[in-house]
Amino acid sequence: DGTIKFLGIPYAEPPVKKLRWKSPIPKEPWQGVKKTTENVKACTQPINDRTGNNAFYQLILEKSGLDLNSIGDVSGFDEVTEQNTSEDCLYLNVIVPKGGAKKKPVMVWIHGGAGRWGSGHEGNYTSGYLPTQGDVIVVTIQYRLGIFGWLAHPELSAESIHGVSGNYATQDQILALKWVKNNISRFGGDPDNVTIFGESAGGQAVSSLLMSPLSKGLFHKAISQSGSAIPNISIPLKSTDSDISAENFGIKAVNYFLGENASIDEFRNLAASKIVEIDDPMLDNAIMANISGQIVDGYVFPDNSLKAFNLGINHRVPYLIGFNANEGTSLLPLIIDKQTFSFFGDFWPVAIWSFIDPASALMAFTDPSKLSPPPNEFLNMIDVNADAYQTAIDLWGEMFFGAPAFHAAINHSKIADTFMYYFDVDLNVPSDYLGATHALELGYLFNEGGLFGIEQTITDTDREIAKKMRDDWIEFAKTGSIEGYKAFDPDDPSAMFYSRKIGNDQLKNEKFYKFMSNYWNSTIQ
Repeated sequence: DGTIKFLGIPYAEPPVKKLRWKSPIPKEPWQGVKKTTENVKACTQPINDRTGNNAFYQLILEKSGLDLNSIGDVSGFDEVTEQNTSEDCLYLNVIVPKGGAKKKPVMVWIHGGAGRWGSGHEGNYTSGYLPTQGDVIVVTIQYRLGIFGWLAHPELSAESIHGVSGNYATQDQILALKWVKNNISRFGGDPDNVTIFGESAGGQAVSSLLMSPLSKGLFHKAISQSGSAIPNISIPLKSTDSDISAENFGIKAVNYFLGENASIDEFRNLAASKIVEIDDPMLDNAIMANISGQIVDGYVFPDNSLKAFNLGINHRVPYLIGFNANEGTSLLPLIIDKQTFSFFGDFWPVAIWSFIDPASALMAFTDPSKLSPPPNEFLNMIDVNADAYQTAIDLWGEMFFGAPAFHAAINHSKIADTFMYYFDVDLNVPSDYLGATHALELGYLFNEGGLFGIEQTITDTDREIAKKMRDDWIEFAKTGSIEGYKAFDPDDPSAMFYSRKIGNDQLKNEKFYKFMSNYWNSTIQ
């Protein structure tokens, strides 16, 4: 495909045995020549049919209305099995366009998957479209997931010279960026022109790296696709006025698997497959799902995300952020199906609202009566005459992707050049249910468009949109700006629309985004 691919370059020592739940250690140099011609295993992650990337991709395929027997292999989707996952997973891939000059711009991709799933070598990510179209080097990285990437615990904090625990996944990402800084020139890349970009949890990781002092100087531009560190997903390392803390979630996890008074050393001796998830979905959601996000520890993250963005203490680099028109159609059904949703009745706006605050979200599983109802302004924005489940899907997508992107853009635009995009492409598939669903833009960025690059879903218009998106991402990576884009202006906000018509326009739900932004500002202490 016009590229040279180096697959599975180790950037850290395997985080196993005594190194499990330790900050990553740079890989020791090896003797001789290392073959990097095969994908390595994905990081250990839950393997089941009800959650994760396998379930996500399967839901999208089913909801598309396509004849699944006729489409064959899907290039952008690598099914994850227990056989192709491992704790020994801290590797990266380097995709280099053949020929050309040195000092090429570098684009470092951080994959999504809610911090619990995914890999850096899915078929989309290592394609040759971006490198060959823009003469850029693409690096895709892997980082520890779920309990292996985020577990905090008092014993682990005591082991650390910084007195902290958790955030190992972020530290993996930072070490991978240090590897790029130290080594990418040998592949023809420019270590002084690095752009980080990612989607979903990867977009959230990009947003988080903007506010970590440990990543300063390691990248020069940033792109968040359908994910940001807003709303305030980060929780404190230690308890303050409540029992909501990363260490307490860690204690609950250890106690669940080994009983009370078990030690971290005992926990380290358990096989990874034994602790990657809890079979009971409700318990897994109440315990394990809370061990997959940024922790305010005073070291990796000195402040929570809302405060960091609001105070303008992020790295002052150009930032491109955006989202898709129908994010919720493929996500909310994985969290709560229509049948379960019906039990909420008129309570559903409160339940949806509760997810804005981790403490309230936890209460939703323990004592719903303690939840505070959303403000009247929020309820007035809900079309009560519409189908309740579809309205919840739309609202959920706007709450977790549209409004957060808008809020992040407002704040970052005060300290650096900021740009916003909006992806709204109608798929060429039999069903119109999905719309521009979550992750759909990946097929346009890394392929020719359509659904996961499936040939029968790609039209000439899709190819044009895909080429335009790639051109714009590449131009941003090279220069920090994009011809035709308007810089984001909080007083006159607009976004670049990637749709059947490409151009700057106003966002239709701007009123709702401003309401949520004002709400988040009011919670900052």
